[in-house]
Amino acid sequence: MNFIIALQPEARPLIDRYKLVKRNDTTSFPIFENENHRLIISGMGRINAAAATGFLLSQIDHDSEAILNLGIAGHGELPINTPFIANRVFHVEEKNVHYPPPVIDCSIARSALQTCNASEKAYAQQIGYDMEAHSICSVAYKSITRELVQIIKVVSDNPSRPLDSFEPKTATDLISAQLSLIVEIAEHLDSLAQSISKDPKIFSLIKKIKIRHHFSATQTHQLEKIIHQAHILGLEHSEIIKISNSSTTARNFFHDLNQKLEPLRRLS
Repeated sequence: MNFIIALQPEARPLIDRYKLVKRNDTTSFPIFENENHRLIISGMGRINAAAATGFLLSQIDHDSEAILNLGIAGHGELPINTPFIANRVFHVEEKNVHYPPPVIDCSIARSALQTCNASEKAYAQQIGYDMEAHSICSVAYKSITRELVQIIKVVSDNPSRPLDSFEPKTATDLISAQLSLIVEIAEHLDSLAQSISKDPKIFSLIKKIKIRHHFSATQTHQLEKIIHQAHILGLEHSEIIKISNSSTTARNFFHDLNQKLEPLRRLS
């Protein structure tokens, strides 16, 4: 299980909860870990977040490890200390809009999240505002099954209580107050990741599709990712086989399967 967190005060509750130890070797970003968890401190902003995500991916063995981006965020509507899961992540200067699939089943608010270049003070919309999530999704989705990349924020400021300056203790307190929920979600994601990495039915399905179509090395990696996604989203294996049998090429298979999955990805 992997965590990406901008600042150490936000990370401190998880470091203490999991008894994570800082890695001694010199790395581009501070990493804290134990046998089952890895936490990287990215620093604030889009560039740092993208670089830290790329570095984290270099430490991951396969594409079925979960990544959870956690931190505080502003919000145009939700009260202070309210946790929420991002269901739409965007940046006004970027074309791609990310929709983290709704694989977490618990009573927590869902909200769109805008990644900004600086702290948001106007709260123009009734959505969340951060400085990292869009970059994290943009980089992580290239290697990790997107269902296993999730964003959780805790509201630190809103129109009634704007954030004048960053207070490390406040960030730690806000994350600490929601720690039980965060741990529950992290355990759910980790279990989901382990289930797809060990399921022999998935490997059998991939093998059948590879017999049907020729896949390059890059396409083979894409195939594993999309089959994992389909499995998590509940698409029957028989339906995937049907799509494979009706597709004339690997490219057509990806197109047809993506069309089938897109409504499931955006379901909230």
